[in-house]
Amino acid sequence: MIMIGKLFAILIFLVITAYPGKSAETPHDRTGVVVSKIEKVEYLPTYGSTFKRVKERGHIICGAKDSMPGFGEELWDEEMGSLQFRGFDIDICRAIATAVFGDKEKVEYEIIDGKTRFSYLIDGTVDVVSATVTYTYTRNVLKKLEFMPTTYYDGQGFIVRKTLGVSSAKQMDGARICYSSTGTAAKNTKDFFTKHFLNYVPVVVPVGEKSKDYYLDRKCDMYGTDRSGLASNRIGFKNPEQHVILPEIISKEPLGPVVKYGDQQWSDIVRWTVYVLFIAEEMGLNSNNISRFENNIDPSIQRFMGELNGKDHPHLGAKLGLDATWAYEVIKQVGNYKEIYERNLGENTPLALKRGLNKLYTEGGLLYAPPLK
Repeated sequence: MIMIGKLFAILIFLVITAYPGKSAETPHDRTGVVVSKIEKVEYLPTYGSTFKRVKERGHIICGAKDSMPGFGEELWDEEMGSLQFRGFDIDICRAIATAVFGDKEKVEYEIIDGKTRFSYLIDGTVDVVSATVTYTYTRNVLKKLEFMPTTYYDGQGFIVRKTLGVSSAKQMDGARICYSSTGTAAKNTKDFFTKHFLNYVPVVVPVGEKSKDYYLDRKCDMYGTDRSGLASNRIGFKNPEQHVILPEIISKEPLGPVVKYGDQQWSDIVRWTVYVLFIAEEMGLNSNNISRFENNIDPSIQRFMGELNGKDHPHLGAKLGLDATWAYEVIKQVGNYKEIYERNLGENTPLALKRGLNKLYTEGGLLYAPPLK
């Protein structure tokens, strides 16, 4: 009997091990589907599916950075008494949450790095990534991702120690150059040095580690990334004045939010949320004055405020499943593009970045939105 009992216990153990069920320790994706600990199943959205699960969940999940000053960082907020995400890319996420829920706080942040920023979109862990991601042909075509309007036009540059006494990357023949193994910097650096007949020693930074740390540890003489990223990194250095961002801009780096391809309703919501930030600045609407534009005589402003539309829909938001005042609330709660830029990156912030190409097209920049009608 004892032997039979032992055999029965072993049999029960094997059955439980083979069919663990949906225990608290079994990993799940955001929809509750059981997934492998090794690899999640690809999320394949269809029209309205992402928007539906976001609405049912009650908040958006945004892939963001937590240690990139000006763009995305997690800081202690004395007034809130807790850690809070702040930055240019964070405000883009808040704008999307406001468009969907009418509340900028209806967003949860998932910290991403050079590898997970795409894998989290592909497996559905996040609904949108807003984390200085460069729009490229290969990423668009092969990764089944949809890149939204560019929110920051940038270009790759290099940073070196002032003690080297150089004023141009062309003077760095034979230099040791750090770059991430997951970004666009490797290809850009190779192209630049090949074009100018220069040699260099590549120092590849593994996934999970940062080029700036390798550079500060003197494992390389310089490193390259987006110039906005260099400016963000430098303000965190112990002696930022001892480091120089060289003048060369060696690539185009259009940065902006990204979503998983397949749900046109969701991508349109994100796309037009970005556009209303541009449109509001163009119209002169901001968080402080927008309330005064209710019942304005200008039909374009009436459409923006949710007061006017064609005969088939009561307001523009209805076409995307949003409230009539979605655009109004985005500006009221988060601000227009200029406000977001100046608050996080402008000349009165530690980064002190001039807008340059990131001005409206009416002021010589590249920001241009289709008509909101």
